[in-house]
Amino acid sequence: MAKMKGIVPVGDCKVQVREFEIPEPKDDEVLVEVKCSGICGSDVNTFRMSWEQINERQNLVVSHEAGGVVQKVGKNVENISVGDRVCIYHYLGCGKCKYCLEGKYGWCEDKEAYGWHFNGSAREYLIAKAVNCCPLPEELPFEDAAFMACSAGTAYASLKKLDSFAADGYLTVMGLGPIGMVCSLMAAAKGWNVLACDLSETRVKFAEGLGIHVIQSNGDSPLSEQIKDAMDGRLPIRIMDTTGHPSGLADAVEIAENGAHIVTIGKGRRKYLMSDRFDISEVVVKELVIQGSWVFTLPEYYEMMEFMVEHKLSFNNLVTGRYSFDEAQEAFEAVADMNNAGKTVFIKK
Repeated sequence: MAKMKGIVPVGDCKVQVREFEIPEPKDDEVLVEVKCSGICGSDVNTFRMSWEQINERQNLVVSHEAGGVVQKVGKNVENISVGDRVCIYHYLGCGKCKYCLEGKYGWCEDKEAYGWHFNGSAREYLIAKAVNCCPLPEELPFEDAAFMACSAGTAYASLKKLDSFAADGYLTVMGLGPIGMVCSLMAAAKGWNVLACDLSETRVKFAEGLGIHVIQSNGDSPLSEQIKDAMDGRLPIRIMDTTGHPSGLADAVEIAENGAHIVTIGKGRRKYLMSDRFDISEVVVKELVIQGSWVFTLPEYYEMMEFMVEHKLSFNNLVTGRYSFDEAQEAFEAVADMNNAGKTVFIKK
């Protein structure tokens, strides 16, 4: 059988490029030639783990952010044709429970995900259920699919939670990793005034180059005072915390205006505990709303796709590293660098 390349983490900041057989699609599946596969923060967490910590994912291809072209379709597939450009929704569910019927595969008790329960998307070909193959318009490059499959979808669903909330036209974004960057650009496309905060000088300069108004929260003066200076003496009523760090959420609570709505996204591979700086009395006295947000639903992909096309929005400029599958070790080392900014992807030409 024909062979393909796939990237497997082997522990302690090492990955291997291995050969696999190109699989055949079953009746309700399609075979997709991967044109772009992104490296997510969760993949970096796996990269840093020991072999023992990788646990049940040992010997599995990593990643869950993919866009590509359909090469084969199963005999029961009617909505997808060979040659279609697709983005792969990375959760699979039972297809029968309440959550699956709502498109909320991430809440299905029997959910599975690429790179976790079976081989992920950092390979030349992958098998996907037909329902998970979302259309990728010609206007959007395959790099956009690497965002839309995870970080952009998560950002879109999170911003929706703030859409109907009474506000002053501003959004403060805590953290400028890929999700924070995408949140900022999506919010700007909505017409919101975006003010972003990050500790990293590299990320601050990168974001400023994209036209994002950024404060580097370096401790020279209280963050709340820096924000007041940028918001004509006001504090934010809408805050998006994308840091995945206890201090980021504590900062969000500290800078929040009375009655503010905070949406928090992301978490690390360890248990996410509150910072000692998180003062619950501030939540009570300010009457804050703190809402979690986790990934996005399958229907929201289609909403996001239409939003991006309508606003001529692309995240191609956020890609700062493009590598072949053979350059896997170099790619992971680059994205694991704490000074890294933007998004790193694997490209197949």
